[in-house]
Formats: sequence, structure tokens, C-alpha cells
Amino acid sequence: MQNQIFEKINKTVIEGLKAKGLSWFKPWKSGQANAPFNLALDRFYNGFNIFILNFEMIDKGYEYNQWLTWNQVMAKGGRVIEAENKKYTPITRWNIGYFDNSTDKFVPKKLVKLVNPNERMSNGNLRYRKTFSLTTFHVYNVAQCTGIEPKVMDEVVSDVTNEPIEIAETLSKSYIDKQGSLKLVHLEDSAYYSPNRDIVNMPKINTFVDADSYYKVLFHELAHSTGHKDRLNRKTLLEVNKWGDTTYAKEELVAEISAMYLVGMLGLEPKDNESNSQAYIKGWCKYLEDKPKECVYAMQQATKVVDYINK
Repeated sequence: MQNQIFEKINKTVIEGLKAKGLSWFKPWKSGQANAPFNLALDRFYNGFNIFILNFEMIDKGYEYNQWLTWNQVMAKGGRVIEAENKKYTPITRWNIGYFDNSTDKFVPKKLVKLVNPNERMSNGNLRYRKTFSLTTFHVYNVAQCTGIEPKVMDEVVSDVTNEPIEIAETLSKSYIDKQGSLKLVHLEDSAYYSPNRDIVNMPKINTFVDADSYYKVLFHELAHSTGHKDRLNRKTLLEVNKWGDTTYAKEELVAEISAMYLVGMLGLEPKDNESNSQAYIKGWCKYLEDKPKECVYAMQQATKVVDYINK
């Protein structure tokens, strides 16, 4: 079941990359208010569901990025349009469970919250082993329903004509200031993050084709910095042996997806985006074709990056 879910997600991502390039990873419209939202639970989706729902919204031309399950639609007094019954979008959720080593059985779902994960048996070994499983849900866009009113969200308006761009500057400075040791410097004519020195080096803003492009590259490097051992402790950053190896490639994809999502959230339109995007597509469509779990991993890590930078 899990492999089928991974395969479906991977297929969606590959199709999206081929059709839209890395802009596939941008939100449909700028602003957090336009991110995928569960209308019944009154909260935003997370993880790779963000990308799946954004893609479906763009592909189907929906006006609102708001979703519900069949039961949620019914509970709110609405109904799914008959012609849309089979046109649901599958999303997933990770469930955490435990295997009890003392009984050789899985802990029943209703008792999971009572488990003490640090409990040990008489031989000193941990009693419980954490397990993970995926559950699939079918959701419908509010446009596929009748009797359901979309929620009016506060729009985020940004002025992208100034240099530096205030909203992008505020976001990056707020993140850096919270980290303590992390520094942004403009000492060399290249962009990189050094985990050992915990610094992001950027060329000066006036060397880029536009300010939007500067911030996209900055977000890419800041995304790398979130993998530091004192932050998200991301293995794809910390276990890189050399430039160009597989782990390096995975980390680059995480950083690039993160940058694209941040750019999209702020409503930026980097002029050099298309050519750079195409370069990534060629390699990644080929690489991800038979590696669905790595594709899902990159998207999961990217959402963690975006949440960490925004918190």
C-alpha cells in the first residue's frame, strides 16, 4: 500500500516537473493564506500534501485552495457534485504506532497515547519500537461541492519593486537573527553555505539580474543552513562526502524546492528562474523516475525548511 502511494506521488511530481519546471513547487498564488487549507478543520495542510494539492489546483483551474473529505462536506451540510464523485484527490497522513517487544504485538490504536516510549524491560532493552504507516484520504476542492462557501482569507500584499525587497529582507533577517551563530556575508562572488563556519555567503544584490533573483538564491542557501546539526540536523546536508555525490544531489533538491516555495509565498518572480529551472528538470526527472521515496523525502524536508524559516 505504501509503495503504491509513493509511486502515485512520484508520478504526479514527475508530470508536474515536466509540465511546469521547478515552478511546480511554487504556491498557486503568493501568500500563506493561499496555501492548501482544510475548510472543515480550519487549518493548513503540511508535508508533501501541500505540493499535491497545489498541483491539482493549478491543473484543474480551481479558484480556491480549500479542501474537504466526503464526510466533512456532508457534515457541513453540503454535497459533492455528482459528476465530481470520482474526481477526488488522494492525500496522505503518517500515523505513528508502537510495537510491544514484551508481547510481540502491535499496540492498539486507542492505547498508543498511553505508551511511554522510554519504558524498558527487565533486560534493559526498550519495550516499545516506534512504527510508521501511511493512511490515504480522498479530498475534494470546494469548487467540486455545492452548499459549501469558501473561507475568505487575508491576502498578503507585497511590493516587489523596491531594492531591497522589504518583505523578503524581513523574512531572511528574522530567520538569521534567531539563529545566533548563523551569519550572512557578502565577501566572495559566489553563493554558498558553509556548515563548518555556519555562514551564508552571497554576491552583492546589484550583481543579480533583479532583486527577486537575489532573494531566490539567498533562500536556497538559507534552506541549506536549516540542515545544521543544531537546527533540523538534516542528513543530506551533514553526510555529503563530495560535490556531486548522491547525498549532495538530494540536499540540492531540498534546497531548491524550499527556495521555490518561499519565492512563491512572497510573490517574487525571479527573471533567471526559467533557465535555471530547466537545468534542474533534466537531471531530476531522470533521477526520480524510479526513486519515489527520495522524491517524497525531498518534499517532506522542504516543508520542514519552509516552516523553520517562517517560524
